[in-house]
Amino acid sequence: MTPVLEAIHLHQAYPLPRQGLFERRQRVQAVRDVSFRLEEGQTLGIVGESGSGKSTLARLLVALEKPRSGEVLFRGERISGLPERSIRPVRPLIQMIFQDPFGSLDPRMRIGESIAEPLGVAEPWLEVGERAGRVAAMLERVGLQPDMVARYPHQFSGGQRQRIAIARALITKPALLVADEPVSALDVSVQAQILNLLFDLKLEFGLSMVVISHDLAVIRYLCDEVIVMASGQVVEQAATSRLFAAPQAEYTRALMAAMPLLPDARPETDPAGGDISPG
Repeated sequence: MTPVLEAIHLHQAYPLPRQGLFERRQRVQAVRDVSFRLEEGQTLGIVGESGSGKSTLARLLVALEKPRSGEVLFRGERISGLPERSIRPVRPLIQMIFQDPFGSLDPRMRIGESIAEPLGVAEPWLEVGERAGRVAAMLERVGLQPDMVARYPHQFSGGQRQRIAIARALITKPALLVADEPVSALDVSVQAQILNLLFDLKLEFGLSMVVISHDLAVIRYLCDEVIVMASGQVVEQAATSRLFAAPQAEYTRALMAAMPLLPDARPETDPAGGDISPG
């Protein structure tokens, strides 16, 4: 069966400033020989410290950057290194959630316009009323009121803005969602709510997901398989249950020793509809 996403020997490097006029320019290796397969409906976690290369890898996976070498395949077709006009038809099927929800939304656009914008590319034939109905339904699905469409991003809290970003990502009914540190910019009290939402939406929409995080607790909660990165390289890859039961790499064991972990069970929801923070 063809995987929804495949990375094949990905490398990425960035040039460093020259120290002298005639000195050869050096490069920093951000991603070094990363390969993996993501099956339909599965969630892959990529974890590592800051500077490990995980966010660079995320940009390569959604074709926001061209790799120095290697390939990214989406449903068996290469998307890496192609001109934008060739990738454009695939864009609605591959969506990304960024770490900073405020930075990912245009402050000059009402949130209804921001959420509807991807539909102009994915389904340009939609009538205005149908498009508005889709936006209202998606807002409600992520826990916001449909009548909020006329507000601007600055009128929302951080958690609400991340819900808006999720709604914008899902409005095109993607097959693949890449979430780069989706809760790290949020208050601890809000993080569990967003994690619950992502977990439920994954099941409801049948999403395949890549979750990038420095937090092993987030990875353990959401993911079926885990890649641990350090200095741009994969140091360990295993099913989540196996990795947490018996990590093989010394680096992985050090990460686990330094980070608090969530319990295995999903956090429950209290009768009033609020989320009980895990841990």
